[in-house]
Amino acid sequence: MSAPEKRAVTSPAAEPRSSPGGRGGARRSLGAALALGALLPAAATADVAAPADDLFERFEVVIGAERYQTVLTGFFLGGAVADVAVVSVDEDEGRLVRIYAFGEGGWAEKVDAALRPGVSFVDVAGIGGRERLITHEPGRLSWFDPDSATERVLVEVATSYNPTPAGLRYGDGEPAGPVDEGEIPHLDVARDVNGDGRDDLILPDLEGFRVLVQKRDGGFAAPVRLGPPEPFRDAIARGARRSYGEVGISALTAPWYLGRMHEVDYDRDGRGDLVFWHEDQFDVHYQDADGLFDPVAETFTTGVAFDSDGAYSLLFGLGDAGTMRLILGLRASSRRTVLHSFRDLNGDRVADLVTLSLEGRSLLRQRSLYEVHFGAPAPGGTSFAREAGTAIRPPGGQPWGYSAAWFEDFDGDGQVDFAFGRVRTGIGGMIRALLGGSLGMDLELYRGADGLYPDRATVRRRITTDFDPRGGRDAGFFPAVLVGDVSGDGRSDLLVGKSREELHVYLGVPGPELLASAPRALAVTVPGDERNSWLVDLDRDGKQDLLMHHPSATEPHRLTVLMAR
Repeated sequence: MSAPEKRAVTSPAAEPRSSPGGRGGARRSLGAALALGALLPAAATADVAAPADDLFERFEVVIGAERYQTVLTGFFLGGAVADVAVVSVDEDEGRLVRIYAFGEGGWAEKVDAALRPGVSFVDVAGIGGRERLITHEPGRLSWFDPDSATERVLVEVATSYNPTPAGLRYGDGEPAGPVDEGEIPHLDVARDVNGDGRDDLILPDLEGFRVLVQKRDGGFAAPVRLGPPEPFRDAIARGARRSYGEVGISALTAPWYLGRMHEVDYDRDGRGDLVFWHEDQFDVHYQDADGLFDPVAETFTTGVAFDSDGAYSLLFGLGDAGTMRLILGLRASSRRTVLHSFRDLNGDRVADLVTLSLEGRSLLRQRSLYEVHFGAPAPGGTSFAREAGTAIRPPGGQPWGYSAAWFEDFDGDGQVDFAFGRVRTGIGGMIRALLGGSLGMDLELYRGADGLYPDRATVRRRITTDFDPRGGRDAGFFPAVLVGDVSGDGRSDLLVGKSREELHVYLGVPGPELLASAPRALAVTVPGDERNSWLVDLDRDGKQDLLMHHPSATEPHRLTVLMAR
């Protein structure tokens, strides 16, 4: 299935405000979610809002009262509108799944079944032309058959999944209390890595990746181990008690592991290859005419200098400085450069290489530099220019954990633009957040033209939202900020949780401004946790729809669905 049609979120029931932080503590903040690009941050001017009721049709779905729920969408039952699957654990630790199908008046429960007791994570994949709920248990992956309400073995394969105890975040040491096994998270292991339109299975572990390519008949080829071992498996981040490898593959770390795999048509034969950074060179596994990848890697080097692969590697370069010294900048200035991504930014059908450099003393004032090294055809492969062909240096500091950047064609003109968002973490911004109950964010957009970017942002926007850091997972208010096309005009729109009672929508506009200066406002209950809101095209009409999960400690959980008109 395509990326816009697959999305899941895991949420526990809301903790009372007297709860000491709930699960994950500070990880619920907008800044923590932005740290590695988990959400798209944005901002816009606070002009008077016009009503937005004409943009969406609203539905409410009651989805049960279990403490932890994982909500996924997919066309499991073959209808024209996506179904909603809710996976949970009951009081007796039994694994459950309910599937709600769309009909007259909204979504209604159609399937209520038990899953096998060993299920530890789930995903959604298109298999044999039909979307399926995928379940994992030690030694195998299965798919849930809604007709018989049973799981059928998909593949038998060893995995390195290591469930993360509730309340434990990497870098926090050991959990303070008993391990809570009441969650079945979503791991994005099903993705089309060979470009044939069928979902394959990508299973990371400490020694590389197991890749299972889906065949035309819906079966899977034998697993092939690709890529080098995790380079930081024996490293310990500042403040952690265990090594990265001991923490292992979990719902938290899986995106970091998967970020080491790069899809690049290195030999320019029209088929995407898999590329991995390995110590001081790249390993490339070529794709053949059958969509399979050669288990024996060839190597290549570039003249581009960087320290490590992936933004997550920056966790291991902070030294022994204490937290206050890192925040206040009472240490020597440092500069780290990491491989950010491969992407064709100038439209010549050859991948370009992007690096990110961070420099500064304080984690809250890191100066950032994104440099693009253009790719060019070379005998037997691709070469990358040693010197950057274009660069983006956002003004001000990039606060560690409170900013994000991404490439996207915002206005649908075929050119890849660049966006940079940050939460205002200066003294004034912090005082305003903690005492004034509001959060300030900035967004800078750089319009791309043939892969080149201007020295200054093309568009700058600011926004202020309500902010409440108190309480548990959904007791405080940490605003959701999402980007997607909800109007269907091919331009990206911006959705912001202005407050608990109001959603603001900034529609994309033609021309250099990209986003409307004034929002459209919708009176609707907005979840307190940004990860409980997400966009997905439920009816395949080319418009993104908004789902909002409302967990509760005192009543059944609800799902609000805003279908784009």
